[in-house]
Amino acid sequence: MKPFKANKLAVTVALCSALTFSGAIAAKTMINPDGPTLVNPSELSTSLSVPKILEISSFFNQPENKVKIQFPSAQTEFAWVNMSKFYPSVQVPRSGQVSELPYAIDAGINDVEYMNNRDGKMISVDQHFETKPIDAMVVVKDGQIVFERYKTMRPEDKHLWMSVSKVTGSTMLAMLEQEGKVDTQKPVSHYLEELKGSVWDTVKVEEALDMAAGLNGTEHDEAIQDSRTNPDQIWYRWAATDAIGMAPDVRGRNESWSDVLGSMERKTPGHRVFEYNSINTFVINRIVERVADKPLSELFAEKVWSKLGMEHDAYYLVSPSGNTLGFMGVNSSLRDLARFGMAFTPSAEQLAGEKIIPDAIMGKIHERKYIEQYAKGFLGEKLTKSFADDAGNISNRYQWDAVTSEGDMYKAGVGGQGIYISPASNTVVAWFSTGDGNDQEESMARAIVKAINESPAP
Repeated sequence: MKPFKANKLAVTVALCSALTFSGAIAAKTMINPDGPTLVNPSELSTSLSVPKILEISSFFNQPENKVKIQFPSAQTEFAWVNMSKFYPSVQVPRSGQVSELPYAIDAGINDVEYMNNRDGKMISVDQHFETKPIDAMVVVKDGQIVFERYKTMRPEDKHLWMSVSKVTGSTMLAMLEQEGKVDTQKPVSHYLEELKGSVWDTVKVEEALDMAAGLNGTEHDEAIQDSRTNPDQIWYRWAATDAIGMAPDVRGRNESWSDVLGSMERKTPGHRVFEYNSINTFVINRIVERVADKPLSELFAEKVWSKLGMEHDAYYLVSPSGNTLGFMGVNSSLRDLARFGMAFTPSAEQLAGEKIIPDAIMGKIHERKYIEQYAKGFLGEKLTKSFADDAGNISNRYQWDAVTSEGDMYKAGVGGQGIYISPASNTVVAWFSTGDGNDQEESMARAIVKAINESPAP
């Protein structure tokens, strides 16, 4: 691979994140030309005294604060790399020899720029690291690491994926579909008897997969934007059940997950609007487990994680009642997140010795038949601005938040987690953050992919 050559010098000293928990002033990072650029140990989010760690643990274990683990703060900067302190967890074991990812560091990636929608100015990757609450990022091109930089965590730390986790369950369902064990045109209630006689009799599995169920109780598309914090909203009521355990049942309803989902109502026909909702992922994950008769964690380990030469086991968070929280709960090291992304690229055979994701599943993800729904919902409208160069050509499919006209795939997570995959150019960008989700790491990732895959000038 020919390295991308920047046409600008790297920036010098910049203010650290506006989020106060990310430090005050950061000295210019010394870029390692031969391997990962590592965090100064004093800047680690885990570099805390024992009393401070115990204070954070006590904070999130108070019922009224449990819901706050979803949002960036001084406490979550520590918690998101230590989630097994706050939730039960189940391991996703690795297997076999670790797959090597050779280094071919391209320092010019630090100078790649993208458009910042907040102020209309261009910002470089280096500036992003110096001024935004990003924790780490890696870029893998043709099976080689061309960029790897850590700001608040170590390469071996396991960071919460948040909603990037969603594509683990959707991939498992797609595999079951290819095996003829799931028919995505059947209603969700065909597989989940608890929902028979409810509106879910009218929701196709495919509509739940595509975040286009047409029901109320969404995360971002309700009339009042308080789904995650208002105890009277459907989404919060679901999160407060024993099946999830992310919020306290402050109203004392003592509802089951099927009680809450059974009370949902139809707003629009399916596949009309891309309306983001983790409840869709929850039902997909339960279908996977019912059909496979295995926990999601075991199936994912068997089908994907154990095959890619991961460096470490991953783990899922688990609810108080034992449900695998596949809509937000995967935790892994950064390079292993990138290896997961490589399963969707030609590099899969380099890592696993076989194709992990069948062509038929890739074909499903890249189908364009529901493209008209994309920008009609909150997230699609937001990502259309992030990928402005491809506006009008983006779709969402099988829990992927964006599939571009080139076939690039993007999945986001709360707080700025993300993975951007370009199967055509065999490139993966993976990152973790402790931000508000509006710092456009996805725009940065797309700019990097385009820059390092440009044809060299004659």
